[in-house]
Amino acid sequence: MKNYILLIVVFISANVSAQNTIRFSQLNFAQGVNNPAAIAFDGPIMGDLIARNQWLGVEGAPTTIAFNGQYEINEDMAVGLNMFHDRIGAEITNSFAAQFAYRAKIDYERVFSFGISAGLDNSVLNFTGAQTTDFQDPTFARGGYSQVFFNAAVGIFYNAPKFYAGFSVPKLFQNTREGAEKGFRVNRWHYYASTGFYLGQGKYVLNPHIQIKLSQYTPMTADLILRNTFVNRFSIVVGYRTENSLIAGVDFLVSDNLRIGYSFNYDLGPLSKVKGASNELYLGVAFPYDSDKYNFSKRRYIRKGRSKTDYNKNSQRKQRKSGRKFGRKWS
Repeated sequence: MKNYILLIVVFISANVSAQNTIRFSQLNFAQGVNNPAAIAFDGPIMGDLIARNQWLGVEGAPTTIAFNGQYEINEDMAVGLNMFHDRIGAEITNSFAAQFAYRAKIDYERVFSFGISAGLDNSVLNFTGAQTTDFQDPTFARGGYSQVFFNAAVGIFYNAPKFYAGFSVPKLFQNTREGAEKGFRVNRWHYYASTGFYLGQGKYVLNPHIQIKLSQYTPMTADLILRNTFVNRFSIVVGYRTENSLIAGVDFLVSDNLRIGYSFNYDLGPLSKVKGASNELYLGVAFPYDSDKYNFSKRRYIRKGRSKTDYNKNSQRKQRKSGRKFGRKWS
């Protein structure tokens, strides 16, 4: 029964649209995966790796791996490399894209970032291992095929001491294999919006985060995540996905250069016994993570010569009075 359900899903997706926009529960760590404007904000050199396996126990269930490498050229510009591998049943999609972000500083604490990306999607459909009731079905007789498509993305991102927000279109081109909906189709775009803020400091920080996915022909979906950080080192995450599933997870700041995390989704709907749980692993590296709230000497959004204030002296004074913020930097 599980395999038949999966085959139906794959068949529909293959004939309607080959586009697949990624959605992770730990996207607040790796927003650059879907938003080219949100790169190199946690560190000058970074890498985010996320692997997600859905519908545990179902053969051919969706599996997605994404990597986002980021490098800050200077205080105004950053570049990135975005890659992902997505597989569901007989369909495999590999994507590679180069990213560029330009930052417009409002002041030494707040910044708007504008990002673009361009790359290639490779879509492969392989029916050689498919089990069908009709061995003469022409849909499966040709065995499969592979196609390469151009794609691009745009996004904006706002970052402030205790608040951040982003908006993006991760796929500007509809890479359908057949039909009239190919190419640059605004009515087929998928929109991503995310925002979050920080409450508290020192031994406990609460980070509510919400990500929303919108498109013209499908219902709005969203993840609401509450990340509870203790002693600036580890966090407990709880949340809810609007497709009626629970989110839970943990993450650890192992060192100034390494962060790891795990989360799972458990479906509460009538198909929960069929779909099972979804598991997600996160690994992040940075050199180093910018996690110091008051280290103004390392802030990258101060224009040299624009102020005579001794930020380094003030930061040392404030550090003696307060702790550090964990996770996303405050600039």
